[in-house]
Amino acid sequence: MVIRGNSASGKSSVAQGLRDHHGRGIAIVSQDVIRRNVLREHDTARGANIALLGSIAREALNAGFHVVLEGILYADR
Repeated sequence: MVIRGNSASGKSSVAQGLRDHHGRGIAIVSQDVIRRNVLREHDTARGANIALLGSIAREALNAGFHVVLEGILYADR
């Protein structure tokens, strides 16, 4: 599942609510966490976070998790 939207629109809260409701087995992949905390990069069209988000989501799916990808996720990137 992909949850995208503007900054401070409640994306992370919705993702956490899904996990709280359904329990274990849901991986939340947050663009902000990957971009800001893991890579510490700016939000640019050529950012490394874009490919890394895809890789993490794919690996979680391959491991049997349901995946919630959340972030601003600009369409042109």
